[in-house]
Amino acid sequence: MNEQREITVKLRNEHGKGAAHKLRAKGLIPAIVYGAGGKHLSVSLDPRLLRKAMDPARKLNTWFKVNLVDEADQLVHTESCIVIDHQKDKVRDEILHVDFLRVDPEKELRVRLPVEVSGRSVGVVARGTLKTFLRYVHVSIRPRDIPTALAVDVTPLASGQTLRIKDMTIPGGRILENQNQSLAFIDPPKAKKEEDEAGKDGKKPAAAKPAAAAKPAAAAKPAAAAKPAAAAKPKK
Repeated sequence: MNEQREITVKLRNEHGKGAAHKLRAKGLIPAIVYGAGGKHLSVSLDPRLLRKAMDPARKLNTWFKVNLVDEADQLVHTESCIVIDHQKDKVRDEILHVDFLRVDPEKELRVRLPVEVSGRSVGVVARGTLKTFLRYVHVSIRPRDIPTALAVDVTPLASGQTLRIKDMTIPGGRILENQNQSLAFIDPPKAKKEEDEAGKDGKKPAAAKPAAAAKPAAAAKPAAAAKPAAAAKPKK
């Protein structure tokens, strides 16, 4: 179960880039709270406290109880929220802005989950190769039921088998991706694929032709016999 975690944010009246720059100079970041037919509320918060309040496994899929306080730090009211969007400094990995969406604990909402593949498949043991296709999936689920990830166990997959979205279930929710979308596939080892391809044609793989025998070298011709020297004629 996704337990609700608490965070305190402060209501603010100033808006725009200048106001955001002032907040960040104080170590704070701007944020908004909206949705469920309520007003858009501008707030500020300490990003370090946000990271601390996050569920370490679910991270931005954490279900928050957001305490809104005024300038005097007096509690105004609370909201049930999740982080629906955020901006981050890609170089420093710092959160720059957060959008909190009001949620009803009893109604499903759309969230994105990471795909976590585990296990060593039968096909990989048989020297096949595991191929995966998705890093994230979208699901519809109640805030309290949001899991840490879509867990994909490939252990039973044999060589040539594919695991698809339709083969998966998620407790308390629904996966919103195309049901025929592949999640994992075991690519058979090369030798096995060649045998299968030959079987489809009803033919055995052609045997390699033997190398042509080397022709014997032509016999060397015998050297011509030396002609005897002409006899000297006798003198008269």
